[in-house]
Amino acid sequence: MKELFHRPVLLQEVTQLLVTREDGVYLDCTLGLGGHAEGILKRVKPPGRLIGIDRDAQALESAKPRLSPYPNTILLQLNFSQIDRLKELAGAEKFTGILFDLGIGSWQISQAERGFSYLIDGPLDMRMDQSQKLSAYQVVNHYSQEELARIFKEYGEERLGKRIAREIKQAKQRIETTSQLGKIIEEIISAKNRVKTLSRIFQAIRMEVNQEIDELKAGLSLAVQATEPKGRIGIISYHSLEDRLVKQTFQELARKCICPSGSPVCTCGGKAKWRIITKKPVRPSSTEIKANPSARSAKFRVIEKLEQPV
Repeated sequence: MKELFHRPVLLQEVTQLLVTREDGVYLDCTLGLGGHAEGILKRVKPPGRLIGIDRDAQALESAKPRLSPYPNTILLQLNFSQIDRLKELAGAEKFTGILFDLGIGSWQISQAERGFSYLIDGPLDMRMDQSQKLSAYQVVNHYSQEELARIFKEYGEERLGKRIAREIKQAKQRIETTSQLGKIIEEIISAKNRVKTLSRIFQAIRMEVNQEIDELKAGLSLAVQATEPKGRIGIISYHSLEDRLVKQTFQELARKCICPSGSPVCTCGGKAKWRIITKKPVRPSSTEIKANPSARSAKFRVIEKLEQPV
């Protein structure tokens, strides 16, 4: 297998904010090529351990050599929505720290056969899990114009989504490659807005193929249940849709009062069970962005489960 490379984003910040105990049990929900996992493992000593999961089998295979020096590691092919299977598969029920690094790795984008990028010609695929049936080809060619417009608006936040959906459905032949799809979009978008629009449309299709928002919601819910007292959840997001979801979820978790918003006085006697560690999201430094431009939009948010509600 060709050796793949990916520079982990905000590595120092992740290890500093997430690893609170060297004997803790940590869960990396987006193992990728193992960069963050390796950083965590360097700060963990037995009986502390790390479980790494990823829906991409290629990621798991590629990460194995990097993590082979660490016997206190278990790697499994799972989605976010399957975190609750870790008790059965890895003997782990509660975690000291849980990490989600959302989005897509540059190593995945660079592989033409995966079909993630408009910059590289390849088949319309975009599946993180190559065993699943739904691919970008099915989305582009079999979804209705209305369905395409919806995902372009919801997942790409693209104002020209309806027009682009119409042009795709009016194509005279099936769209089979990334370059075919890119050409249709380029023909109706001004040069000034072309790159951003292409990025949004490809992002929206990828998120639909992999059900990324539904998986994130399910994963967050399960992570909340799986975090031990004084444990932390850390999430790196790369676009506004995901960051809004993470921010709102963290704010809800950290609320004391759960009375309806119109209530004149608090009657629930609620106590906060979580506290937000990062009042503002942690962003990459200019030095990191210069070394790794794909990190430029990253936002890292961390929340901690309180030992006693306050």
